[in-house]
Amino acid sequence: MTAEILLPALPFHEDEVTQGYFARIGHFHAGVDVGRFCRYTALPLTDFRDGTDEFVANVAALSGNDLDWLRRNTLRRLPDDQFLFREETLSVAVLRRTTVHFCPQCLAEDQARNPELVQGACRLRWSWLLRPVVSCPVHGTELVECPEPDAVKAFDLTLLRARNEPLLRAKPPVGKHQPGYLQRYVVSRLEGQRNAAAWLDEQALAQAVKACEMLGALLANGPTAEIGDYTDIDWANAGDVGFCICSRGPEAITHSLLAIRKTSGRRSGRTGPQAVFGLLYRWLEYTARPEEAGPIRNLLREVILSSFAIGPGEIVLGQKVERRIVHSVNSLKAATGLNPKRLYRLMLKAGMIPANTNDEALNQWVFPAEAGEDLIARILNSVPQNQLKGLLGCSKTQAEQLAAAKLVTSVVPVEEGDVGLSVGAYNRDEITSFLALVCSNAKSGAEESEGFLDLTRVSKGRSSTVEVIRWQIEGQLKHTRLIGAGHRIDRLRFSLAEVRVLARARAGTDLHRLTVVADRLGLTLLAVKQLTASEGGEPLLPLVPKEDCVGRQGAAYVSTAAIEKFLASYASLSQVAKLMGVHPKTASIVLEGRLSPVSHPSAAGIRLYHRQDIETFLSRIDAAGGAGIGRPQKGQTHEEKGLNCAESAEIGSFGEIDASIR
Repeated sequence: MTAEILLPALPFHEDEVTQGYFARIGHFHAGVDVGRFCRYTALPLTDFRDGTDEFVANVAALSGNDLDWLRRNTLRRLPDDQFLFREETLSVAVLRRTTVHFCPQCLAEDQARNPELVQGACRLRWSWLLRPVVSCPVHGTELVECPEPDAVKAFDLTLLRARNEPLLRAKPPVGKHQPGYLQRYVVSRLEGQRNAAAWLDEQALAQAVKACEMLGALLANGPTAEIGDYTDIDWANAGDVGFCICSRGPEAITHSLLAIRKTSGRRSGRTGPQAVFGLLYRWLEYTARPEEAGPIRNLLREVILSSFAIGPGEIVLGQKVERRIVHSVNSLKAATGLNPKRLYRLMLKAGMIPANTNDEALNQWVFPAEAGEDLIARILNSVPQNQLKGLLGCSKTQAEQLAAAKLVTSVVPVEEGDVGLSVGAYNRDEITSFLALVCSNAKSGAEESEGFLDLTRVSKGRSSTVEVIRWQIEGQLKHTRLIGAGHRIDRLRFSLAEVRVLARARAGTDLHRLTVVADRLGLTLLAVKQLTASEGGEPLLPLVPKEDCVGRQGAAYVSTAAIEKFLASYASLSQVAKLMGVHPKTASIVLEGRLSPVSHPSAAGIRLYHRQDIETFLSRIDAAGGAGIGRPQKGQTHEEKGLNCAESAEIGSFGEIDASIR
């Protein structure tokens, strides 16, 4: 091997492969192909092909270039069919070894810029060695492909073009194609940039590329995509689709896989993971190089375990399942022995299966395994509502009231209006806990005595079942007694005096009947009812939720806070007249056409105005010197007073008064 620099020295470029640079030196200085030039310099062909240290030292000696610079752009072969290039470990999955790609326009420009170099002018860009690179970023065209099974001659671009000249002439003109997301990512990463996609950056480049391509093919063309017929452009397009997902990380990938699962056919009971995820599943399950798969294998496995009813002991993507994540109706039937149609209805009512899935196979919709098993265990230890009175120790009506107030709840939600012997499923253990809570503050071992009544008698005419039980749970009934052994409502005796005190205190609480509200607002009952209606939007006077009125006579109550908010926000025509010191009819004349009411009399039976608008309107009239607002002057009628007000407002519309408020 010669140690002398060959002059004139050929310039080495950052974007070329060192092996290609060595081939250029041979053509320029010796006029021979790369194989002969290796023999001229006593360099073994294997050293050239594998990019050994001996090869790099030889090139440095011949060209005078920096050794580290040349080594960085050398494609170095590693054990197990791996390669090192620009500090990235690459596999044959991302490298072209039996074909060569190049851009004819780039080579023509090389020749035009350096005609004196003759056959040594055209350089082999290292990006052309990468399989995801299919387009020239300079000219926006597809790369031209030439076959070359010899791994040594594949670096000799001048020899390759000469040998394939007839083939290249016969090829159609290159088509337009801009570099896609995945190509730009791969090139940027080999240029040392690692800040575009954290999840991909953590993997070997081959793993990142393959994950994007296989996921993209699934998303773009479905589970039966014919990837065997894909062209380089097809793979690039698929890789771009996958990169848009993978670049956003594991959560985006999982979301896209779950979306595929949700939209896959569910009417067939044979729709398993392989049918749903198709080519992606088969690649991860049967690939001869499982190490190339990377972390996407675990992501797909987690999606499969969370969306298919797979039990312990089964093998999924090479790993044994240790515990079940989800159940289907069929798998839960096998575990419990219950009728599958009954199980389906129960899961539907519990919200574990979406509505309107009657046509779906019972092994397709899944739900959390522990939650499903717990639900069934609770149901099997439950009674329907018609048997609830026996467990509670109360009447049928009292049991229904406690259920309606949700003091006792069904394991499976009960729809409003449901009736029948089998409605609801009230767990025995939960009822026992409820009774223990109710009786916890009661004095045990007491006997019947005057002034202490059972639930029915103590609530009659003064309270309700729900209210008394709530008082008992909250500890407001200090002297309740428990007759005999066991926790049952019919064994409780409540102090009549205590209940009376609480009932009287409750009567003056924050909630008011509509008749009281009408009196406080100075409106008719009909007007108040209209203001509490929600037709056409939110009511101006909202009602207290029905569940907060359980145990009270009637269901329509308004809180003190709502009344105060209404008074602070709105004013009726009569209230406006008082503020102005005039008759309501006069106030109406003044406001007509100048301030729009909130609601028309035909809608609520009253004329309401925003209080802030009224105050602003009156302040502007006063600022304009509106005489006559207030009490009528001596000898002045209310009608004359109204005219003066109207005149003042009219004058104000040309001065400081804005007659178009709201």
